[in-house]
Amino acid sequence: MRQTPDETEFPSLRERVADSPFASVLGFEPIAAAPGEVQLRLPFSEKLLQSLGRVHGGVLFSLADHASGWAAYSTLAEDERCATLEMKINYIAAVHDEDCLAVARVIHKGRTSVVVEAEINTVAGRLVAKTLATFIVLKRPV
Repeated sequence: MRQTPDETEFPSLRERVADSPFASVLGFEPIAAAPGEVQLRLPFSEKLLQSLGRVHGGVLFSLADHASGWAAYSTLAEDERCATLEMKINYIAAVHDEDCLAVARVIHKGRTSVVVEAEINTVAGRLVAKTLATFIVLKRPV
């Protein structure tokens, strides 16, 4: 995977990040993209901490959900959309003051669903969480 998105090959990722108020609030940054694979960075911010001084699990879940959704979206036809149908996360380690990277990869694209796995690591490479998600494929109204 490339280290920076190629605007001519995958132009919608930067647009989707910019168009998502929630992704903007959390500070997600697109790092790399290819059809079926997306990498997002979560810069550390004290605003993301819960009361025990760790990055909130909901923030990590949201990071994986966004990366996974955009990876799924990248495999769809022009007349299709997708939405998260189900997602599970295994939290492996706490994050205190580090940036995180989520890498999401489509592992199955069917006619009605897309299955995506994602891994969240610190920038130092420490595994933080793994997710598995299923997205429903929806036809856009004509």
